[in-house]
Amino acid sequence: MISDKKSVGWHLIMPLMFVTLYGSGFVGAKLGLPYAEPFIFLAWRFFIASILLCTIAVMFKASWPRNLTEFMHLSVAGLLMVATFSAGTFETVYLGISPAISALIIALQPILVALGANQILGEKITSIKWCGFLLGLVGVALIVGSNVKFNYQHIWGIITSIIALLGLTVGNLYQKRFCSKMNIFTGSTVQTFSSGCAMLVMALLFESMHVNWTGQFIFALSWMTIVVSIGALSILYLLIKHQEANQVASFFYLVPVSTAIISFFIYGETINHVGVLGMIITTAGIVFVNHNNWKGLRKDKTIQT
Repeated sequence: MISDKKSVGWHLIMPLMFVTLYGSGFVGAKLGLPYAEPFIFLAWRFFIASILLCTIAVMFKASWPRNLTEFMHLSVAGLLMVATFSAGTFETVYLGISPAISALIIALQPILVALGANQILGEKITSIKWCGFLLGLVGVALIVGSNVKFNYQHIWGIITSIIALLGLTVGNLYQKRFCSKMNIFTGSTVQTFSSGCAMLVMALLFESMHVNWTGQFIFALSWMTIVVSIGALSILYLLIKHQEANQVASFFYLVPVSTAIISFFIYGETINHVGVLGMIITTAGIVFVNHNNWKGLRKDKTIQT
C-alpha cells in the first residue's frame, strides 16, 4: 500500500519514471540493432527478462495465475502490448526509417485508446480531456515534425509502425479489461515469456538468427531487458491498474519528449525552438487529460499495490 502522504507523489512521479525509462528504449534499440536482427534481438530480450522476473516472483513467493483462462488473458495482452508493439517499432528502426515518422504514428495511440476506453470500458472522456489529447498530438508533431522525411521506400516502415500502434492500443485496453489485477512479477513473467516465444518463431521464419555479441550489443540487450522490459513495463502495469486507460495512454505523448532529451545527451541531436514549444504543448495536453485525477486527490486516498 502506498500511504496517503505519498499518493500525490505517486501520481506525478510514477508517470515521469515510466516515460523516462520507456523513452530510453528507442535509444537502446538504435544501439543494439546494428548487431542483431529485430526478432532475434527481442527473443533474447524477452527470454532473459522472463527468467529474471520468474526468479523475483519465486523469491517473493508471488501468486501465479489460478487457471488456464488467466494464463491465456495474460498471454494475449503480452503478445499485443509487448510483442507486437516491440516487433513493429524494432522493425521500423532496423529498416532505417526516420524515428520521427514512427513517433507521429504512435502518437495516435492515446486518442485511439481514449475512443476504445469510452466505448469498451465505459470511461467518460470530457471535452477538456479531448482538448488535452489533441494538444498532445500537436505537441508531438512539433517535436518530431522537422525530422520527418518520407519517400515511397518508407511504405513498409509505416506499415510496421501502424502494426505497433494497433498492438499497443488494443493491448492497453485488453490489459485494463482482463489483466489489471495481475501480480506484476508473475504476470510479467507470463507476458514476456509468451512474447519471447512469438519472437523466436518470427526469427526462425524470417531471419538468419545471427547475433554479433559485441560489448555494445550486450549493453543494449541488458538495458532493454532490465530497464525497459522489467522497469518501465512494471510501472506501466501499475499505472494501468490504478488509473483509467485514457489517462495512462496520455503519458505516451511524453515518450518522444523523453527520447529527444536522451538523444540530445547521448547522440548530440539538437532540439530547436519549435521542439521546445512542442514539449510545452505536449505537457499542457497531459495536464488537461489528468487534471481531474490530480486535482481530486485527497489525503484519505490510498493506492493498493
